[in-house]
Amino acid sequence: MSCWNQWRVVTGPWGFYYDGIDHTSLASTMDLLGVKKSKQRSVFMHVRILESEAKPLRNERE
Repeated sequence: MSCWNQWRVVTGPWGFYYDGIDHTSLASTMDLLGVKKSKQRSVFMHVRILESEAKPLRNERE
């Protein structure tokens, strides 16, 4: 949840869409939360999986 508001938004003439979580923000958040350096690669890969699942939901239009 700490990175929920850190999604990159791409805009154009068609509107906008959420492209994905800003990876620099993710790294900073892991540091702030005290995630051990040895675990950060694994956490990053898990977040990428969650990101790929969340992306279609964030981009749903009513």
